[in-house]
Amino acid sequence: MLFVIGCADAWRITPDLAKELKEKQAAVKARPNDPDARFDLAITMAYTNNIPDGWNNLKKTVELDPNYKQNGLELYIKKVTENRNDWRLRFRLAFAYYFNDKKKDAIRELDNVILLEPGNVWAYGYIALIYGELGDIDLAMKYTQNGLKLDSNVAALHLLLSEGYYKKNNSWGGFLERVEALRLKALGY
Repeated sequence: MLFVIGCADAWRITPDLAKELKEKQAAVKARPNDPDARFDLAITMAYTNNIPDGWNNLKKTVELDPNYKQNGLELYIKKVTENRNDWRLRFRLAFAYYFNDKKKDAIRELDNVILLEPGNVWAYGYIALIYGELGDIDLAMKYTQNGLKLDSNVAALHLLLSEGYYKKNNSWGGFLERVEALRLKALGY
């Protein structure tokens, strides 16, 4: 068996997103007990390839405010109603729905993100993840593959596709996708 490892040109954070991430981190540093600041940072991390840290900040929001799930949902419904074309707000609303176990609503909002920002590979990935949780592996794999068409070097998407193959009893496909995810992760993607 021959593995060819080439130079990858993968997703990289843009200067605009890097600035946004720094601003959100500064807001949490200034207000570490503010659940709104934590949620805002968590979602920015979700679409800037900081998934584990984002998840930790997301969990922290309900530790800080046990009512934040509902309060956050109400807040982002209001914000999206006022700013319908802001993909970042729709991303936050999608996570607020997801946080409230309203997964179909989360998918709808992530689809809206794709309409507003067609190259957003992270929206495809989170839709795939949710469809996987709902048991629709075929649709999860379709969204993952669509995301990979935009950027074939996103390690998280290869890991999602790997899980899909394993769930479809395609161990070889799962193995190959997992190896690709590990390769990309080792390269910093």
